[in-house]
Amino acid sequence: MILFSFPVTAVLNEGIIRNSFFSSLHTLVIFIVLGIAADDIFVFVDAWRQSENIKLIRGDIRMRLAYSFRRAARATATTSSTTSVAFLANAFSPIMPIASFGIYAAIIIAVNYGVIILMFPPIIVWYDSSWKDRYCPCMNKYTEDKVENL
Repeated sequence: MILFSFPVTAVLNEGIIRNSFFSSLHTLVIFIVLGIAADDIFVFVDAWRQSENIKLIRGDIRMRLAYSFRRAARATATTSSTTSVAFLANAFSPIMPIASFGIYAAIIIAVNYGVIILMFPPIIVWYDSSWKDRYCPCMNKYTEDKVENL
């Protein structure tokens, strides 16, 4: 999902905004995006696992997805938007490579948020319904114990 952010960002950055400068500083954005994307995915997975422990929505996958999406989308939107705006502040720098990097980083963080919010929910539902028990049943022990205690 992180890799999908780069071509979309390239189109937006060079095609629409006309920011064509690219330096070695721009390549460092991969580490920033990896960290933010990992955090966003962790927040969504955590919300998904918590939804399994709520009695009212435990058996309904649509309700679980709605709960998880609302919870994770708000939290990750806050972190991604503040980080994106912080990088966008570099656009006012008189040093052109820093200004260009700030614009590029702001765009890729926003695009990465959109990609994760749109692509990850179907993936986690597919994993939960198809692969969860087959892949590693030992990972479900903690969840089963928690559900029985509720």
